[in-house]
Amino acid sequence: MSDMYALTSIENVGKYLARAVHDGSDREAREGMAFANTLSGVVMTVSVCTSEHSLEHAMSAYHGDLPHGAGLIMISKAFYEFFIEKHACDERFVRMAQALGRKEASRPEDFIAVLGNLQKACGVDVLKMSDYGFKLEEMDKIAKNARETMGALFAANPCEMTHADCVSVLRKSYR
Repeated sequence: MSDMYALTSIENVGKYLARAVHDGSDREAREGMAFANTLSGVVMTVSVCTSEHSLEHAMSAYHGDLPHGAGLIMISKAFYEFFIEKHACDERFVRMAQALGRKEASRPEDFIAVLGNLQKACGVDVLKMSDYGFKLEEMDKIAKNARETMGALFAANPCEMTHADCVSVLRKSYR
């Protein structure tokens, strides 16, 4: 059930997010995004978030002015690339790429490409950790905090993610 809801949510995000961002008065786009948000909430209730949220909450713990969504966006590509490189859930990434609108997607890497296009279309591809005061040398501390405070979410990942892997994701995300 959570996969069905998640994919339906992703389809709505792919169809409506950029429209809603560019024209807040577009009621159809806002309704589509409200529906996507509601479905995402159901998915989080009946299943669980992955450690991407653990990492971002640790980021926000040290940089209180960082909005949760902005932090998730900043680390999203490197986080998902980690699992793609491990071939941990290739078919899921293909299905998510298709749900985001790339119907011909056949490789997990297609998800990264369509995600990047969506981030660019929404103007959030320019978000940088350095703009929020992050320094490369604090990535170890952030990764440690993520495990200490929200370590249970690491069990929801499709494969093991070590401390060193977390540091690597954060470092790859740094700009």
